[in-house]
Amino acid sequence: MAHKKGRISWKQESVDKTFLEACIVEVTLHGREGSSLKQSSWKNVAEKLKTEHNFIADQKQMKNRYDYLKSKFAAWSKLKNKTGNVYNPVTNTFNLSEEEWQPEIKSNKYVEALRSAPLSFPELCVQLFEGSTSNGFDSWGPSSTLPHPSEEVFDHNLNGIEDIECGQMEPPTQGATEEASGRSKKRRNEKIRQQ
Repeated sequence: MAHKKGRISWKQESVDKTFLEACIVEVTLHGREGSSLKQSSWKNVAEKLKTEHNFIADQKQMKNRYDYLKSKFAAWSKLKNKTGNVYNPVTNTFNLSEEEWQPEIKSNKYVEALRSAPLSFPELCVQLFEGSTSNGFDSWGPSSTLPHPSEEVFDHNLNGIEDIECGQMEPPTQGATEEASGRSKKRRNEKIRQQ
């Protein structure tokens, strides 16, 4: 039986889910190249789509889908972080009035896509795109087991976040107390020497 072209599309949620999961696996195992996946990773993702859904996509189509989902995720993230609890995690939709939608749509063309169709699998998108969109949380990436940093943390820690290494989240005062104790040791040693 000839397989009708176009019967399986990205619009099918199961295809998107497999695509996102396969991309997460590749990024976790092999890292990124530029803003997306390495060439060898695209081949693996294509293989997975073919095996699981008999869905054939070339690298350009997959890259386009990746970029589209990434842009839609960035718009989703920005809207989700707006004050006033406009996001409903149960329905994965935004509760905005017509007046509130319009400026958002003007500022980002992907917001319109969110309005008509929610972001597919937000938790997978967070895993895949969180570290690569420029929101200051470079240390929180796909392999992180930390909970997603909340907006409040984002506001308060932004000034010192570049200085903190991954996995070493001590408060910035630590360095100051070490210096102070180092100074007092020096003073003590000088006193001993003088006696």
